[in-house]
Amino acid sequence: MNRQSASDFIARVGACIRAHGLLAPEAGAHDKPEPVVVGVSGGADSVALVLALHDLGRSGLAVALTVAHLHHGLRETTADEDQSFVENLAKRLGLPCITQRLDVLALAARDSVGVEEAARNARRRFLIDAARRAGARKVALGHTADDRAETVLFNVLRGTGLEGLAALGPRALLPSPSTKLARRVSAPAAPKRGASPAANFTHSPSPTEGRGGEAIEIIRPLVDLSRAEVRAFLEARGQAWREDETNEDPAFARNRLRREVLPLLREAANPKVDTALLRLADQASDAADVLADALDAAWRALAREVFEPAAGAAAGVPHPALPGRANADENSARRGETRRGTRAIVIDADDFALLRPWLQGAILRRAVERLGGGLKHMSAERTRAAVEALLSKSVAGPVELPGGLSATRRRRAIRIGPRGAGNR
Repeated sequence: MNRQSASDFIARVGACIRAHGLLAPEAGAHDKPEPVVVGVSGGADSVALVLALHDLGRSGLAVALTVAHLHHGLRETTADEDQSFVENLAKRLGLPCITQRLDVLALAARDSVGVEEAARNARRRFLIDAARRAGARKVALGHTADDRAETVLFNVLRGTGLEGLAALGPRALLPSPSTKLARRVSAPAAPKRGASPAANFTHSPSPTEGRGGEAIEIIRPLVDLSRAEVRAFLEARGQAWREDETNEDPAFARNRLRREVLPLLREAANPKVDTALLRLADQASDAADVLADALDAAWRALAREVFEPAAGAAAGVPHPALPGRANADENSARRGETRRGTRAIVIDADDFALLRPWLQGAILRRAVERLGGGLKHMSAERTRAAVEALLSKSVAGPVELPGGLSATRRRRAIRIGPRGAGNR
């Protein structure tokens, strides 16, 4: 790739931004730049991303970039070098840089989760904090078309639903570490005629809020470009990058998929398997939007949130989990409990029974999520079993759900709420 081709790469990143409405259009002289945090690990993809956004900003894109780098405390010397590399890159570009060092192994032990999940949760918390510190609503990440194809195949092999097939789209809400979103961000492939990209962007309420109560979004400006194009661009610019040795470790399933499974599929089944996976992801994304609209309509028609005062207490007002409160109090708030009662969701059982199975499960999962139960342990099998139990007879339950929740049916009413409350 020569210098002209490097310029073409920058132009393609700009085209991806415009096509998916990732950032505001180029601004006039008096428009205020939009704050954007760029997650930079030091790897090729994130380095190319920050260079491309920096160049686009100098040529008219109204962005104020902040580099964010998280040291996971896992690779010690090489991770220290990664952090120094990113800090020096940000300094050379004249960009502010937010860094943090964490002990992911200690976090994994504390939270009783695997190291990969602990690292993922740590990154989410860090990016949320970095966005708030920078006054940004958007976090740009360097996922490429290769990453998207690999993720789709990985999710297929694990037995995913539509959300897994539509993974790593151009934009999404940044989920909090303890919450899976019921609905991802939806954006058309191109803005509607006569409308700004913002007018085409809708999302459900998010548990992750930036300043002013606005949701923090992930944007992926490299999602239409390949990993090979990224590296060719950096080589043309004479820009070094860092290599994470764990990306070559065959102990990780994703690495084996990238290095062994996909090459075998290209050779034995379809040379354009990556393109086929991306096409599947786009189709799944469109289908997920349709299903999300159907879910919203069914929810409005069937479900209502109620407050159940504690026995012998006057009705109170549910309070959110507040910073600094005891863990038990925060956990109670997430489950829908208040000092004087509980929140619950009531669903019309007769109308619920008439829905298609997918909608039934989606409504139940949304109720669990709304009440803070979390969806990590709400598998498809568990969801299906709960729905079948609630529809098997006019009086059913309690059916145990994640997060200290349960579901009961009393003829026409299905109630989802904290266990023990409202089940009499």
